This record gives sequence, structure tokens and C-alpha cells, in this order.
Amino acid sequence: MTLVKALQMISPFEGMPHYETAVAQLHVAGCKGKRELHGAAYRIRNAFSAYQYAVTYGAVDAA
Repeated sequence: MTLVKALQMISPFEGMPHYETAVAQLHVAGCKGKRELHGAAYRIRNAFSAYQYAVTYGAVDAA
């Protein structure tokens, strides 16, 4: 996995709390190697999606 692909994975969550910290963590993981970057990208994406689900649970769509 490349850093660009990892950043694309979390781009839908831009504007959420701690997004900048997540980007910084991906940069750090990228320096440690592809395996570390791959794991970090999926952990961060899963954490953001779980947070988004928890925050919007039961909310009626505006559309």
C-alpha cells in the first residue's frame, strides 16, 4: 500500500475530529514500511467508520 492510497481511504472522513492526527499517523506509519502503513490505514478507517456510525445511529436522512 502506498501513502497516497492510504490517504484516499480516509478522505471521506475529512472534517471529523482528529482527522489531522490520523493523517500524521499515516505519515509516520509510511516511514516504517508498507506493512505498518497497511495496518494503520485499515485501523484508522475502521475507527472513523465506527465513530461515524455511532454518532449518526438512528438519525433520519435529510434526503
